[in-house]
Amino acid sequence: MSRFSTRTGGMATAAVGFVLTALLVQHAYMFRGVPAHATLETVPVFASIAVGIAGVTIARGGVVSEGFVDRALLWMIAGVVAIGALNAWIVAEIHLFVPFSPMFDPWREFFSVIPFGVLLGLLVGIYDARRLEQQRDIRQLNRINETLRITAQELVDTSDRDELEQAVCDRLSESAPYDSVWVGRYDPDDQVVRPSAWAGFDDEYVESIEVTTDTSDHGRGAGGRAIKTGEPQWVPDVYADPTMKPWWGMFERHGAESLAAVPITHDETVYGFFSIYADRQNVFDEREREVLSELGDSVGHAIASIEARERLATRERELARQNERLEEFAGVVSHDLRSPLNVAEGYLDLARETGDDEYFERVETALDRMNTLIDDLLTLARQGDTVDEVEHVPLREVVERAWSTAGSSDATLRIADDLGVVACDRNRLRQLLENLFRNAVEHGSTGPQSESADSVEHGTEDDRDAADLAVTVGRTPSGFYVADDGPGIPADAHDRVFDVGYTTHESGTGFGLNIVRQIADAHGWSVSLTESASGGARFELAGVDFTDE
Repeated sequence: MSRFSTRTGGMATAAVGFVLTALLVQHAYMFRGVPAHATLETVPVFASIAVGIAGVTIARGGVVSEGFVDRALLWMIAGVVAIGALNAWIVAEIHLFVPFSPMFDPWREFFSVIPFGVLLGLLVGIYDARRLEQQRDIRQLNRINETLRITAQELVDTSDRDELEQAVCDRLSESAPYDSVWVGRYDPDDQVVRPSAWAGFDDEYVESIEVTTDTSDHGRGAGGRAIKTGEPQWVPDVYADPTMKPWWGMFERHGAESLAAVPITHDETVYGFFSIYADRQNVFDEREREVLSELGDSVGHAIASIEARERLATRERELARQNERLEEFAGVVSHDLRSPLNVAEGYLDLARETGDDEYFERVETALDRMNTLIDDLLTLARQGDTVDEVEHVPLREVVERAWSTAGSSDATLRIADDLGVVACDRNRLRQLLENLFRNAVEHGSTGPQSESADSVEHGTEDDRDAADLAVTVGRTPSGFYVADDGPGIPADAHDRVFDVGYTTHESGTGFGLNIVRQIADAHGWSVSLTESASGGARFELAGVDFTDE
């Protein structure tokens, strides 16, 4: 790295040229009475003026690039030394044989040749700097192309976003002159960019990074601008950019002098950005900017492809589950629906032959059975795989409404706790509870009443006295439960009760608990069956999000 900027080195060169010009003009003026000599003395004047002009050109960023000014100045000094030494040798050789003239001044003669040495050295220095700059550009181009090639290969081979982002950080941080790299993911809801991968940083530094896209100080920096504009932000000197002030302390600890924030985009979507740190200023030239911008687009395209593949895989899993359901439906239609249909047809023939109303009642019972099967089949068919939108619902309210539909006059509902507020799909949660209540009522029989000191019963005193079954709903550390004090379910059947078609009740369809499991899965919950304190069945829902906590 050059110790002098182009401005400093150029101004120093210009000052030397203009000082020499002033001295040499004065020198030429002394020979104004000797036109031929005066004319010769103007030649170094023009040479010194050329040095001054070259210095101004360098200071304005032309001729010599940043980083090569030292080399040009060294060549300029070497030229002065070489020309001065040559001049001294020639003067000494001449005056060994020719006496010194009274008009001869060695120092004046020396200053007359200095401009030629400066100009010659400067020309050689500029040529040398240009040559080195071209070599640097070739190495830099090869490095950029290699980085892009390796990174592009990572984009092709990687199917996981975390691995992709880490690979980008690793590849870029291994490439000089980059010091470190981190990738941030943009959350448009919170207007925050959170680091997701990094290389060249310690974890403590990354965890302290705060970048937003709002109007605060942390939202006006290069990262925030990159997200809001979708355009790369180049900061050649982080300490000269006032918008980077909130991070100056961090940059100083890490030794960062310049950085780039390149957005990761695809179409109209901004996924985040990658930020590259360098330990010196003015690192990112035009060629690198183009390549890094292209890399940001490529990474964005790769992330979009990964998300598309994930959606496709999810859809394929959904289709596979739907195919499984179709096979289950086909089995129900071919077996479970055919049985009551055959029964109805048989009793209908007997009714026609005998005219006995009893046979019509049995036909009606068979048709009711078919209606129940069809309703459950439709419920299964309409269950989605996930709940996309939730609302905050008082659980007690949903429990009471479900009981009003699926409860029985021969059963009592007891609410053991303050059930709180749950994030759910209200209608599907009610359906889940209705199925659990129906299961309890259908499979329950006369049994001991549950004795809970803090339970709340629903119904009149007469209802409670006549009730054969108690169904209790309460909270657990991770969700809620529905328990009854019926005869319970054999332990060896606990793993099978959620399978399609499994039932121990003559009028059961075998779909109710399978529907419960599907609704729980759609919410991201889990459902399990255990034994209640009184020996009945206890269904526990875990992983439930209660918003009152």
